[in-house]
Amino acid sequence: MKIKYFLLIMIGFILYSNILHAQDKINSGNQETETAILKKQLQELKESNEINIARLEELISSLKARLDNAEQQDELKKLLEEANQLSSKEKEEKADISKKFMSGVRSQQGLNPNISLGGDFFAGCSSSDFDFINEAGDFFYGNNGFFMRETELAFVAPLDPFTRGKAFLSVTKEGISIEEAYMELLNLPLNMNLKAGIFYAEFGPLNRYHDHALPQFDRPSVLVNYFSNRGLSGTGIATSFLLPRLLFADASNLDISIINGGNGVSFIDEGKRRILYVGHWKNYYDLSKNSYFEFSLNSVTGKNDMEGKYNSWISSLGLIYKWVPLGREKYRTFEWKTEFFYGVYEMPGQPVKSKGFYSSFENKLNARFWMGGRIGYSELPYDSNQSEWDFTANIDFWQSEFVFFRLQYQYNKRDIFDMKPVPDVKLPSDHSLILQISWAMGPHKHEAY
Repeated sequence: MKIKYFLLIMIGFILYSNILHAQDKINSGNQETETAILKKQLQELKESNEINIARLEELISSLKARLDNAEQQDELKKLLEEANQLSSKEKEEKADISKKFMSGVRSQQGLNPNISLGGDFFAGCSSSDFDFINEAGDFFYGNNGFFMRETELAFVAPLDPFTRGKAFLSVTKEGISIEEAYMELLNLPLNMNLKAGIFYAEFGPLNRYHDHALPQFDRPSVLVNYFSNRGLSGTGIATSFLLPRLLFADASNLDISIINGGNGVSFIDEGKRRILYVGHWKNYYDLSKNSYFEFSLNSVTGKNDMEGKYNSWISSLGLIYKWVPLGREKYRTFEWKTEFFYGVYEMPGQPVKSKGFYSSFENKLNARFWMGGRIGYSELPYDSNQSEWDFTANIDFWQSEFVFFRLQYQYNKRDIFDMKPVPDVKLPSDHSLILQISWAMGPHKHEAY
């Protein structure tokens, strides 16, 4: 019986163990199935999320584009509204201007002229040690030293709608002098302007230039020998007429000046008979959109002796060509100036006939650098047997429109042995080197006049 019960117990234990093992297998299979299912669901969820994210990004891009478009339209609408408001305001102002009282009185600040101060310094050295050449005067600026050629104080202002005033004071070591001071009446009948005061007369391409604005450091020798370094200037009146277009010109102008002038060389500079009569006729031609040409016929006459018995006449033909490429004028410009002179100097016996010329050019290499040169020939107005050649080359560096530096080489070949300021003395030929530094403070730049 005990064996029987023992066998039954063992059989039951074995059956129970098999049942538990079967359940474990079932449970393990179920877990593997659930894991596979979960992995599959996670993969499907991931793919679904990626699709949704892509759709969201497309939606965000679309919304952003719509917002940008809406902002642009709002900005355009705002600008159009402002333009309409400005247009309406201008129309209102134009409509009301006839109803407003305009006194013509300038405001307190408007009463102040434009004031400028300019300096013209140079250092020069010459191969000659002749004092007349190396010392500053009416015919030479100086050499073999440092010189302040001029400090210029300028005042420019409109006086009223019909007139304007200009004054230029020259300060040198000799003192303070009035270089120019005049008033201009504008737009008078017969297309005329009127000038009264102290001024440089209209004569040729260069006479009205102040020293610091010259294309080279000095004036051509022919201008110096006829008019000295002071130029053709004085106290008087001048009229300028805009003429009908003559000789197919685009513009034609006539200037007539009457001045108390003279320089002691071509004309007397003392006494009551130092009145000079100056004429200047200029024709202007537009050759193309990039270039123009003009010529002028010039003449001046006056007395050359204290008694008033003898006259001097000096005439010239002036030519100017300028090329300025449209849109590139900051970097490229070429200008050529030439003037031919013929003079008659009355004296006891036969009158003296003299001649001379100069030809100069300026070539803009880039925004800062210019290259220039000049050749000239001159006979003395009172003795055509005495003459002078001058050859010049220069390079300029414009730091700005208010400051420039110039280096110039010049050779003067002189056959002058009896010049009025230094009689019976032969002036030597010489080589010279000039370093010029010029600046301007204020609105008055280094322009021509």
